[in-house]
Amino acid sequence: MKRLFSLLLSATAVFGTTWYEVSVPLEGESLPAVLSGFDIVGGKAGYWAEIVCTQEGLKLLDQAGVDYRIIIEDLEAYYAAQMLGPTGFGNYYTYDETNAILDSLHEQNPSIISERMILPNDSLGDTTWDGNYVWAVKISDNVGTEEDEPEALYTGIHHAREPIGANICVEWARWLCENYGKDPLATYLVNNRQIWIVPIINPDGYLYNEEIRPGGGGMHRKNRRQTGAEPQGVDNNRNYPYMWGYDNQGSSPDPEEETYRGPEPGSEPETQSVMNLCKEHSFVTALNFHSHSNLLLYPWGYIRQKCEDSLAFYGWGEISTRIAHYPVIGGHEFYPTNGDSDDWMYGDQGIFSVTPEIGEQFWQEWQIDQHIAETHPMMIATAKAAGIYPELLGISFSDGGDSEISPGETVDLTVRVHNMSVKDGSGQIGLELSGSDPRAELVKPTASIASLEPQSTGTNESDPLKVMISATAPPDSAIPLTLTIQAAGQEFIHQITLPLGSRDTLIAEDFDDQNYEGWYSNWGLTDENSHSGDYSITDSPDGPYDDESLYYLQSPELDLTDKAVAELSFWHLFSIEKGWDWGVVEAKSSQTDGWVTLKRFSGFQEDWREERFDLSGFCGSSDLQIRFRLTTDRYEHFDGWYVDDVVLTAFKGKASSGLHELADIRPVVGPVECITTGNLSFTGPAGTQVDVVVFDASGRLLARTEGTTPFSWQMQDKTGSTLPAGVYFVRTISDTRETNRKVVVVD
Repeated sequence: MKRLFSLLLSATAVFGTTWYEVSVPLEGESLPAVLSGFDIVGGKAGYWAEIVCTQEGLKLLDQAGVDYRIIIEDLEAYYAAQMLGPTGFGNYYTYDETNAILDSLHEQNPSIISERMILPNDSLGDTTWDGNYVWAVKISDNVGTEEDEPEALYTGIHHAREPIGANICVEWARWLCENYGKDPLATYLVNNRQIWIVPIINPDGYLYNEEIRPGGGGMHRKNRRQTGAEPQGVDNNRNYPYMWGYDNQGSSPDPEEETYRGPEPGSEPETQSVMNLCKEHSFVTALNFHSHSNLLLYPWGYIRQKCEDSLAFYGWGEISTRIAHYPVIGGHEFYPTNGDSDDWMYGDQGIFSVTPEIGEQFWQEWQIDQHIAETHPMMIATAKAAGIYPELLGISFSDGGDSEISPGETVDLTVRVHNMSVKDGSGQIGLELSGSDPRAELVKPTASIASLEPQSTGTNESDPLKVMISATAPPDSAIPLTLTIQAAGQEFIHQITLPLGSRDTLIAEDFDDQNYEGWYSNWGLTDENSHSGDYSITDSPDGPYDDESLYYLQSPELDLTDKAVAELSFWHLFSIEKGWDWGVVEAKSSQTDGWVTLKRFSGFQEDWREERFDLSGFCGSSDLQIRFRLTTDRYEHFDGWYVDDVVLTAFKGKASSGLHELADIRPVVGPVECITTGNLSFTGPAGTQVDVVVFDASGRLLARTEGTTPFSWQMQDKTGSTLPAGVYFVRTISDTRETNRKVVVVD
């Protein structure tokens, strides 16, 4: 221990800089001008800011008469003392370790991950100021070919003291490579996306931190351009040309400042490397990892204004952060920035680009595994969102109004699907049921959902699938079926379970009897607003909610050991400070690792709306619990969250481990068009031999042909006459499967 502290003291003496973390109280929406050059790492607009600075920064605050409180006296010593790993940067990947892991992944998986590629720049050719390289890898099934597939970009370490970005990027590459051919989702993403990873954008600054703090904890932020000022360098994330130097609040013209934007727009080789990569490709989505603050930021940063696609950004972000629980806000709501990567990528290139601010500290080694786990859904959602991906949210079964699915009954199946794309409408989504269980007759095995806008949800409620249960089927059992969702030329195949028997009601709470026995709660009843009856329940019935509070409404334990399918529904409205206070509905059982987030709510919803959640994955457990949780920060107080008519029902039956499981994703073999003037284009794996048969609505065979995908066919009957306008059913048969699709021919 004595040796450790002597090293820390000598490093401070040699490099002459001590870093502090400081809290500054704010009044009003604007930051004091003196803070414009500081790195703001936390806080809330209009109330307080947390910054990092050196002794010179403290002098500037003193000279400006700014009140402040030092939170941590010596950040480098503080971080270094907490490092856990045995060597180097501990468990953070160094520059060389990052490159070595990527090289190893390429050696083991050369068909799907490229060799490391140098990203050239316009100033110095291939190298940075210190002669290093910005490296990138590409992951895709035909990795050496530029295909017409959606592209997604992942970057880390714009700022040298934010090492978590390299770990997250490298582990994403590892997951894709190690799960390719094993996991259907990983396989689909590699086969249908072009994924680019740039784990270290700022190698000079990162290597400088390795030099001055080989044990970790280095606080250098910028690149290493020699500016004649200390600390040397330019902030790469203020150097992008879009709105560069828009004002001196979002970046600084002073080379001594941490947010120095450089001598001109796009002047830095690292910035140019990223820009050139983006210009050469057609990225749809991008994640630019930073730390810290536990936030997900989207454009704009330069101005206090929502961007045109803010709803799509928010939808994507909310799904991405359900494990991380990060607020999803516009960058300007945190603090103003100009010349940053997200604004340039979105404003100049049309890329849906966001910044996750990971963790609570720059160097937080003991949390590396957690940070990787909580950002993994972001990685997946970002790749999905680059193209059309129909996310199955749940399936509802009709019960004839008697709370039973009985032998001899026909059951309607309503499927809920979310279009994950941030950019494209889904096109018509096809649904198809299949199965060989004799207890189920597929009366109407196909249906469709109208095209969904980006980041929107729809159902086939007006066109349900229908299954007739055999009269001899035993009750309280379950029928396995396969649900195929067709979208964007792909089939997303899910194994599902159709329950038989009674629908048991485990929760039916409308709060009107003013007795919600068994619930553990600090909420209260109110008669001021309700969905039905006279009462609902709310977090703060006597007025607005309090500062820094936790409000909870937790159900008793529920036994699902003999259940096969379960669904939760409730009605609610809310007035919650957007992006800072959050309502969360969550569930847990002994089968889960703590509480599982079902959905989060923030902002304002003035009308009562219903939410539904498929909880069939909890079937088989004996201790399911549901919780409504509202967490608040300081300063702003709103009316809160009102909940009513909470219902949880479940069908008896043996739980299936494959319930709603994604079993496979594969290209559709069949016609592309659902509405045509008579010409059909058939897709599928290249070279697939298919037979095509056309029927009319009565089932009469009208025409047939054969071909090898891809091919086109003008629909003609047996005599060679063109089929007239009308509704037809096209059956496509290959060696591996048979598909049916409704096609409308128009004049």
